[in-house]
Amino acid sequence: MLDFRITLEARNPARGCLRHYRVEAGTDLFGIWVVEISYGRIGTVGRSRSFVVRDEDEARHLAQSILKRRATAPRRIGVAYRILELIDPAGWAGPYGAMLTSAASPAGDFSGP
Repeated sequence: MLDFRITLEARNPARGCLRHYRVEAGTDLFGIWVVEISYGRIGTVGRSRSFVVRDEDEARHLAQSILKRRATAPRRIGVAYRILELIDPAGWAGPYGAMLTSAASPAGDFSGP
């Protein structure tokens, strides 16, 4: 069962930065909490990691710590991530979702193709 998903993208062709990041959290068929992340350059297979956690609180904490790091992207990589997809009925993204959204350009678009 999927309880949380966020898909992020950072594009700045002038700097050669074309990144994709996805975080998903939910329970598997046995009721065990799993947090999966996938990331990499847009247009490539990229990398994936899965974390088995004890409970929903630990899954939420892991997802929020990942989003907190993504929110610092403008300082680290020179371009902000923007939210492409958000499934968050329980409000896991919280202030981090707002930071990621506000860090993007007002129109939500980036220059370039």
